[in-house]
Amino acid sequence: MIDTIEVEKEVFLSMLDRIDFLHKTISALYDKLRDRRLSEWLTTEQTCDFLHISERKLRLLKERGKIGYSHLGRLSQFKGSDVAGLITVGKEGV
Repeated sequence: MIDTIEVEKEVFLSMLDRIDFLHKTISALYDKLRDRRLSEWLTTEQTCDFLHISERKLRLLKERGKIGYSHLGRLSQFKGSDVAGLITVGKEGV
């Protein structure tokens, strides 16, 4: 049994436009980060800006071991290569 969904043509085209916008945004973010040396350490603010996430979400990524980091005093610094990896995973839809 195959389930189908009908969508008006205008709605479908609008969805395609949004998908294209997201693809371009993610590609631009990835290119911007790729241009930096991937061994470079990023601040919390830079990491949140690149990933377009809140500091709370970034803390969750740290706690779950999804992103490498180092403490410099009370400040956390994040591995550029891990940030790029998260963007790449997002681009591949994983």
